[in-house]
Parts: sequence; C-alpha cells; structure tokens
Amino acid sequence: MDLGLREKVALVTGASKGIGRAIAEEFAREGAHVSICARGKEDMARSAEGLRKHGVTVVTTLADVSKAGDVQRVIDETVKQLGRIDVLVNNAGDIWYGHSVDTTDAEWQYCMEVNLFSAVRFTRGVVPHMRRQGGGRIVNISSAAGHTPGGPFVDYNAAKAAMLAFSATMAGELASYNILVNSVCPALIRTPLYERFADSMIPALGKSREEVFQNIASRYLPIKRFGREEEVSALVVFIASSRATFMTGSAYDVDGGFPKSI
Repeated sequence: MDLGLREKVALVTGASKGIGRAIAEEFAREGAHVSICARGKEDMARSAEGLRKHGVTVVTTLADVSKAGDVQRVIDETVKQLGRIDVLVNNAGDIWYGHSVDTTDAEWQYCMEVNLFSAVRFTRGVVPHMRRQGGGRIVNISSAAGHTPGGPFVDYNAAKAAMLAFSATMAGELASYNILVNSVCPALIRTPLYERFADSMIPALGKSREEVFQNIASRYLPIKRFGREEEVSALVVFIASSRATFMTGSAYDVDGGFPKSI
C-alpha cells in the first residue's frame, strides 16, 4: 500500500530510542525525510544512522523538549534544512514510578513540561508552517493511562489525559486548514522505558526482567504478551498518511486489550 509519504517531511520528537525511534524508522521506510530530536547524543546518532540507510535526509537536533527555546530551535532547524513540515509526531515523554499524593510541585511541573507542554509548544510552532503549505498532520502519543488511569503515576496520568483533550480541541480548531490531529494511546509496549520499570519491579513481581514482563502480561493483557514498538509506529504512520484524510479528533488504542481487562 502506497501511503503517499515519499518526499514528505516528518518531525518526530523523542526519537532516539523506543517508540519514537520506531516511528521515525517507519516514516523513513516510506520515503519521508525525517527530523528527530532528543537529549541523548549517542542514541540519536545511532537512530539517525539507521534512518539514513533508507536513502532519506535526516536532521538531528539535540534538545530538551521541556524548554521552550529548544522546541523552537528544533522547528527552525527542520524548516531550514528540509524546507517544510508535513507531519508532527509529539512522542517525547517520560514517566516516574511511585508518584502519588506526595508528588511535589516541582515534580508535577517537570512532568507537565515534558509530557504536555512540549506537545503544546511544538504544535503552536508548526501550525503556521502547515497553514502556509495548505495542511498537515499532527499525531500525539498519549497513553491508555490518559483515559484509564491507574498505578502510582498521578502526574503522568494527568498529563496524558490533558494531551487527549488538547488533541481533540486542536482537531476542531485546525480542521478548516486541512490540519488533521489525532492521538495514539499505547499501553504495555516493550520499550527501554518499560524495561527500566521492569527492573525496578523485580523485588515485587519476579526474579528477573523477563519474569516481570511475563507476570504483568499474564495478569493484564488478554493477548498475554507486551506490545512491540512497530505495532505502534505502523498505526501512527498510517494516520499521518494520505490514506487517512477523513480521520481527525480521535484517539486510537494500541493496548492488547489492556484497559478492557481491568
């Protein structure tokens, strides 16, 4: 299936590893030029090297998306080197285990900066370019936790819920400019971030990382396994493609049945 993405420009935040890297890889495989940003220089360099093997142009920008200046610098560098932005994927985010009622104001603020305000700022920054071009796509990577919260992640859950409301509101506001906005809500995807969590849960849920994954999957997932990064990226790229011209304001779960089973 031709997704009509060849020679398009996709900006993917937090694309040095995990779901973001898989999304950038999927765009490159479809022939889109890719701009990526992240905090880790070495991880981003490895990601870029893999993307360039698909014969596309790759722009890399070291950035902390919690800082407004860095967000604008990423956008400016993308337009300078690639000339346009057809797709924005707000993927950058982070999560901390054990955040509950005692979470401090500073922790709340940083979580919101990384998970919510980065998406707000990137969206605000790319919309003028998309308007001039006659349209574009914005895909926000939220979480199943945004609509089915649970666990000791109070600030993260709230940020992802806010992202869903932000996406739906922007979809209505930007539709007349042919800018389509949707959300994707992963749950229990095997990523470096979740591997970090699995290691922290070894005392409670198993003797090894693999045992922790097995215990969680058997307890919460009807499919009985964690999701793969490419199972998220495939949906994201389709939503951003010319095959999805009548889809906006929606949130799509990639969750192995997780929210329905609890």
